[in-house]
Amino acid sequence: MDTCRLIYRSQCSDSFMPNEDLRRLMHESAENNRAAGITGLLILSGDAFLQVLEGPAEAVNKLFARIVRDARHHDIRLISYEQIGPTYFDDWDMHLVDLFDLSRHPRQYLAGKYRVENGVVQIPERLHEVYGLLLDAKAICTGRPWDEELGAPPEPPAAETAASVAAAPAKPDKD
Repeated sequence: MDTCRLIYRSQCSDSFMPNEDLRRLMHESAENNRAAGITGLLILSGDAFLQVLEGPAEAVNKLFARIVRDARHHDIRLISYEQIGPTYFDDWDMHLVDLFDLSRHPRQYLAGKYRVENGVVQIPERLHEVYGLLLDAKAICTGRPWDEELGAPPEPPAAETAASVAAAPAKPDKD
């Protein structure tokens, strides 16, 4: 079975859904992708999407055909399509990274590496930078690469509950 990686970018439509609906869509997409053997990552930055899909070529091609017809976005541009061996996103059925919702340290980390306009990280044009942004977004979700570069204080582990974080006394921001 041929495995492929497809990367595309698009713009949100004017009638784009609220974040709660987007998160519900991502949950449904993850279930559908799992059944089809597709993995990937979706980045939302301002009104732009950047998505990578990896999996069986036939399943990825069928999914992309549905994406192209989806009215929730437009100006869809295929960035890369290639047959691959090892995959980069095989541990995620689908994951959403909304760059606007990131905390200060990861936003600063990305702003130091990528072009920013009006406070929004721009989706890069060059393929190697697109790969860089996708892998940085994955690293942000699985670790904290900005700690070392920015000398940031440690943040609570992602596994902590909202209640335990809310119960902790507030620390003044030293930055």
